[in-house]
Amino acid sequence: MGYIVRMPKLGLEMERGVLLEWHVGEGETVEEGALVAEVESEKSVGEVEAREDGVLRRTYLEEGKEVPPGTPIGIVAPTDDEIDDLEAEAEADLDGEETDAEETTAAEPTTESADAAGGSAETGAATDDVRASPRARERAQELGVDLETVEGSGYQGAITEADVEAATDTDADPEAGEIQASPRARKRADELGVNLATVEGSGYQGAITEADVEAAAADAGEATAGADDRTLAEERSFDGMRRTIATRLSESYREAVHVTVHREADVEELFDAVDAADAALEADVSIQDLLLLAVSETLEAHPEFNATFEDDVHRLWEEHNVGLAVDVEQGLITPVVRDVGSKSLSDLSDERRRLVDDALRGEYTMDDLRGGTFTVTNLGVLGSESFDPIINPPQIAILGVNAVEEQPVRSERDDVDWHRHLPLDLSFDHRVVDGADAARFLETLVDTLENPWQLLPEPVDDSARDRAGKTEMPGRTVTATTADGMAGRIEAGSFEWQYDEPEDSGGTETGPTPVDVFLGGLASCLSLSTRYQAEKRDTDVGTISVTTDADPEHGAVESIEATIHLETDADDDDVERLVELGERGCHVSQLLRADLELELSWDRR
Repeated sequence: MGYIVRMPKLGLEMERGVLLEWHVGEGETVEEGALVAEVESEKSVGEVEAREDGVLRRTYLEEGKEVPPGTPIGIVAPTDDEIDDLEAEAEADLDGEETDAEETTAAEPTTESADAAGGSAETGAATDDVRASPRARERAQELGVDLETVEGSGYQGAITEADVEAATDTDADPEAGEIQASPRARKRADELGVNLATVEGSGYQGAITEADVEAAAADAGEATAGADDRTLAEERSFDGMRRTIATRLSESYREAVHVTVHREADVEELFDAVDAADAALEADVSIQDLLLLAVSETLEAHPEFNATFEDDVHRLWEEHNVGLAVDVEQGLITPVVRDVGSKSLSDLSDERRRLVDDALRGEYTMDDLRGGTFTVTNLGVLGSESFDPIINPPQIAILGVNAVEEQPVRSERDDVDWHRHLPLDLSFDHRVVDGADAARFLETLVDTLENPWQLLPEPVDDSARDRAGKTEMPGRTVTATTADGMAGRIEAGSFEWQYDEPEDSGGTETGPTPVDVFLGGLASCLSLSTRYQAEKRDTDVGTISVTTDADPEHGAVESIEATIHLETDADDDDVERLVELGERGCHVSQLLRADLELELSWDRR
């Protein structure tokens, strides 16, 4: 039966596709479902599978070339089937693609080749074997040009109307000073910066070919290598996703009136809120998740930013579909977290992580990239302090997030504290919203980030909220609570830790025993008291650590030993004096009962 293999459309926004690789050679057999070719759109890679058993009878597109979706790229049919009708249909479609490309070229010059635009194929004319479009043949007849003398620049070397017109120039008398060069040679000369007057032609009647230009460029490179003092390390083609990104961002910057406003948020409480949520929800909550919720809250208050602008229409959307810019090998993509405001913090965290992970692994789909109403791009992970992000069209705004930095702030006690600050950059389309609107947007966002507790769900209890964001000293008031069993919790101001008993005493061994907790207090007190004495006497001492042992292991304590380990080169007498004074100044050691002596020793480390 047979069919035409066409460039697939990998997504609604796909404009062109590149043939990455033919997995079947022309004349080779394929089975239904077998991989025939691999193609790439602006944002994804897809596979072309055989619809039925047959042979790849014709190929119309070379690897690395680019055509619009639906363009014929080959024909699959049984070996003995006639494919004249399929070839005629395919070549007519290809000729139509070339005609569209030529009209576009006449209206607006472009650097893309006719090959990339889809090109023309042989029309099947019975008069000769020269591959040329119908318009090229008609123009050749008008100008009296022999098509056999014309080098084509169209699809698979087909001659275009422009080639025929250019050939009239190359037919001029060489002695008159006219440079004879094929259209493709002229184009290649422009790309390589080669002066055609310096090139010797090897083509028909001495005309310069594309190969002549490339050879001349290579010779020039060798001749100037020493003088240029540069060695080319790599040459990368500018196509596929990278070209699409460049095109879209260029259009955005050219059409939208970009203005960027900057603001900083004190995010000390935001970090505390993340820690509280992470602990309460038993989920891997990040700053990014609360930032997305804060953005959603801000978009709710400023709906004109949750919008797109197309065809002179400002469309405001109900859902807050926030795109996250992700840096992948091929460029930048923006998977979309849909309807952020309707999601719980846990669900939002899971979906954001899935989208980003899929993007980094290249497992995302076109659906993951569609429908965004606002975008967030974070260069803070790369240390950026400030930048002017470019709007992702047709959206009207994008938020740039930078690296967190510590800054001094005046405290309530009128001294200096250090707080973490988050710099933010909001780029917006000034055609649609004004600078004052953007300033108000950032004001709302910053206020939400600096007071983030409203973003958290109910499982984050009030005590966690009250404790987070500030340090409350115990003031020598400590509370120990045992809710059930032998385990409990110690609270001292804004600090807390666990205690428990061994299993043989009825506990679960999930924390230190009360005696262990006391010994920890004694050890810390001895270390700090010894440090105080060393600094007071200007004695050079490095690390101080204290080990305390109580005997017996369980039950009432009968004796305590403490060893102070010091890093110091001081004389033994000086160290002995430090240890003696350190014990005398340790308030915890003074709490020991009279009949329980503390055996204290020291050593060097």
